[in-house]
Amino acid sequence: MENETNILKYLQQIKNIQIFHWLHEDELQKILLIAAIHHYKKGEAIISQGEVGDSLYAVLSGSVDVSVKNAQQEKIAISQIHAGEIFGESAIFLASKRTAGVTCSTDTTVMKINRKDLIFYFKAYPNAGNKVLMLMILNLLNKLRHANEDLVLEKQSDLDFDYVDHLIQDFISQTDLPSD
Repeated sequence: MENETNILKYLQQIKNIQIFHWLHEDELQKILLIAAIHHYKKGEAIISQGEVGDSLYAVLSGSVDVSVKNAQQEKIAISQIHAGEIFGESAIFLASKRTAGVTCSTDTTVMKINRKDLIFYFKAYPNAGNKVLMLMILNLLNKLRHANEDLVLEKQSDLDFDYVDHLIQDFISQTDLPSD
């Protein structure tokens, strides 16, 4: 990971991030005071599953893969996040272990803001803070909706297999030859 010192050159990219898009120029410049820019190489981990998080991240360029470890500790990809999107935002609300890992699928530049600084921003600039909070919540709800849709598809798949199994059992019982 490499840190960037000239954050102003990313101003346009930061404006394109949904949770910051509606901020006025002065509100946006104030958020830049609490943000850090980091550059990661392809394959480099940004977040490790199980670590306690305290920051949210916004992808300025590149993309990252989100994965979870199964019982055998194998990584299972669950989503990809691209430029303009955020991740790790639940760490702003909860001081708990990360439920997934995030690894760069390409060379990636992210903006990172930690909980303490963001809460200060919310208190110092309540109008801007309300906009950011509302959009963070909407983003989390959208992710929850997608997760629920994925679970329904998975359950539907399970139900279909159960249905097929039932049909096969039915067929077998009906085709058994009568014993003499």
